[in-house]
Amino acid sequence: MSLNNIRIVLVRTFHPGNIGSAARSMKTMGLSDLALVAPKDYPSAEAIKMAAGASDVLENASTHSSLTDAIKDCTAVIASTARPRGYDLPEVSPSEAAEILFASAKSAPTALIFGPERMGLHNDDIQHAKYRVTIPANPKYSSLNMAAAVQTLSYEIYKHSLTQSQQVEEALLNERLKKNYPSSHEVELFYEHLESVLKDISFLRPHQGETLQRLRHMYGRTELDVIELNILRGILSATEKAIAK
Repeated sequence: MSLNNIRIVLVRTFHPGNIGSAARSMKTMGLSDLALVAPKDYPSAEAIKMAAGASDVLENASTHSSLTDAIKDCTAVIASTARPRGYDLPEVSPSEAAEILFASAKSAPTALIFGPERMGLHNDDIQHAKYRVTIPANPKYSSLNMAAAVQTLSYEIYKHSLTQSQQVEEALLNERLKKNYPSSHEVELFYEHLESVLKDISFLRPHQGETLQRLRHMYGRTELDVIELNILRGILSATEKAIAK
């Protein structure tokens, strides 16, 4: 079932109660895959208390030291943000985010990531996503509690799972299955390889992080499939051999 392949990722959560509340929000909407990235206080009795009847979601949650590790097997990653960041991504609505995640989850794990309560996701986090989603709210006071944001977007995902007709589901699935997408881990290896080669040919100089971010953004928009990624890796390897000669 697609819902089992949709992962909720909480990054650097400060209050353990929010982890428990998020787990409860997930379970009410049929989601069970919770990943925690460097939580400030976990495991915690407060998290278990706030989870109420969703303690099983907490028990099965995975804990990671980095976001890249938490999403390394995911092919579609969406970042939940309250506002645009310096490293911006194509914006989708909550319903569009649900459609993308649900369709992609037919064939591989997908992820919806949420940042810490106080400041949200950093640019370094957002660059691992393909899209960003913002929940429409009162522009004079648009700040949502993390658990409320998880609940809202989980509801959109569950609603989509109920209302999506079999015909539309198959059309979306067939469209994505035409291309075999690489995992997040494979994409990160490509970016590491690209950075190494660009430094070797003196294209990149120290402190050119913005150039690398723009390259990530450019390649991210193309949604490279496995064959295309392998072609690019082959070009990089051939460049390294030429340099060595």
